[in-house]
Amino acid sequence: MKQLASVLAFGIAIALAGCDRHPEPPSADAEAAVVEPAADATAPAAPATTASKPAADAAAQGPARLDGYGPLTLGASLDEVRTAWKEPLQGDVPDDYCHALRPQGSQADDVILMLEGKRLVRYDVRNDRIVAPGGGKVGMSLGQLQTLYPDRGDLTPHKYDEKGHNLRVRPAAEGGAIVNFEINGDGNVTAWRVGKTPQVDYVEGCS
Repeated sequence: MKQLASVLAFGIAIALAGCDRHPEPPSADAEAAVVEPAADATAPAAPATTASKPAADAAAQGPARLDGYGPLTLGASLDEVRTAWKEPLQGDVPDDYCHALRPQGSQADDVILMLEGKRLVRYDVRNDRIVAPGGGKVGMSLGQLQTLYPDRGDLTPHKYDEKGHNLRVRPAAEGGAIVNFEINGDGNVTAWRVGKTPQVDYVEGCS
């Protein structure tokens, strides 16, 4: 009996000692084997970084503006125009009267620049590649233009086409530039121009 009691006492002591034992830290191998929880596939993805909206709008707008065209600004002097354009311009400006300059090379058919008093006062576009300030362009219908310019467009008769019209878009601010669309008898835009008065209203250009 004494031997049995000794065995039981020894077993109880070992059990009690096990309860007081602190757990050993996991080994490096055990830590490496732990799998990190996978990312929640249903969580919304972080928004991608995009270019700012003004920059995108500027890119989409093209070279035509109410205050100028490409690197040129309405009111710029002849020397400033030639320097800013950086490529040859066809035409001569010998005096202060109205004269037209045309780009050479790849932009030859894009725009006609009007100078008066040796300053840029207007530009004309006769193709559908260039979009006017506000969204109009050659080939659009009168109805499309009136949708784009609902509150500032004045419809006037065309001087040489009895069935044609001009849609003259008033400036958004006092003293600003005017956009004038020429519309043929079929109701489609054939050309447009941007400038300040009186030059924007020269029907024959510099002729």
